[in-house]
Amino acid sequence: MRFLFLNQYGPPDPVPTARLLGELADGLRADGHTVEILSQDQSYQGRPTRGGRLRRELRASWAILRAGWKRKDGKPDVVLALSSPPGLPVVGALLAWRHRARLAHWAMDLYPELALALGEIRAGSPVARIVAAAMRWAYRRAALVVALDEDMRDHLQPFCRTEVRVLEPWLAPAVERQIEAAALDGSKPSAPWTWLYSGNLGRAHEWRALLDAQARLEALGLPIHLVFQGDGASRAPAMAYAERLGLRLCGWKDYVPETELLSTLLEAQLLVATQRPETRGLLWPSKLALLERLPRPVLFVGPPRGTIAERLRQRGNAGVFAPDQARDIADWIAASYLRSSEAAPVRYKSEWPTQKDACAALAGWLAECAG
Repeated sequence: MRFLFLNQYGPPDPVPTARLLGELADGLRADGHTVEILSQDQSYQGRPTRGGRLRRELRASWAILRAGWKRKDGKPDVVLALSSPPGLPVVGALLAWRHRARLAHWAMDLYPELALALGEIRAGSPVARIVAAAMRWAYRRAALVVALDEDMRDHLQPFCRTEVRVLEPWLAPAVERQIEAAALDGSKPSAPWTWLYSGNLGRAHEWRALLDAQARLEALGLPIHLVFQGDGASRAPAMAYAERLGLRLCGWKDYVPETELLSTLLEAQLLVATQRPETRGLLWPSKLALLERLPRPVLFVGPPRGTIAERLRQRGNAGVFAPDQARDIADWIAASYLRSSEAAPVRYKSEWPTQKDACAALAGWLAECAG
């Protein structure tokens, strides 16, 4: 079969969706299928900041649509569209119609719901109504829809004609082997005692509660450091707020190369993922799939109910808090710090889906939707 994949970023870009698509494509090619990936020619970490976000996203969608419309390398059986840029499933539906192919959608973010939740567009506005109608038209045309978790599935299902499947992001085999080795050799964090937020600090991520908690920890006189590693739209306001609080033990680092990411995570005593509660079911924190598998405690600040919160509570060494619980977050971290001299249990969950199994499941669903 012949597959056409659509995403804003493609291999070898380090953004998670590009990696996932690349590994899925490799698996399908190994089975004798033909896969073409259409993406905008730009890097996620080096993305331009000029021209306005809406204009950039429209340009990206138009570039993918134009390239897909003009392609003459053989009729695809299935067009698989991811979520970025917003509205990409609509582009996928148009290209599927153009090439008389089936449409599949692998949802990573839900629009316009996410933009409405973050206040980027106004509820009831012409833009919101048009985008919602276009997306629901695309959902109805899809022969396959895949969500990241049950919350996202429940949100999508009313708009789809087919049963929405659930598939969590997988890790690359090399990363899985590194994690297993770290758990087996009992890799220890380095000094000083650090809780680490790594990755994109975007509009959908909670950061104020982390800084308020760090302020309390410093007021208690505890030598606990908070580090933000990465970049994003909220980094500048977060840095300004940290300065207003007078934080002394809060550090800021740039993105690290993918080859160094795991080692920097394992140097921390505690790992952090966040999302604003109003975005429940609309996205996943980008590093969560990795953090959940590491032999380190995880702090999640976001919606206190839902798939992510409930699964982390079952993990045994995770803290789950709402953004208005900064004092409780600080107390939990302080307790973790005081217990850190004790031998911490290793938490490597080998039952997580492997890349091979996840790719095989998704490839099977794509084959089914091709008829």
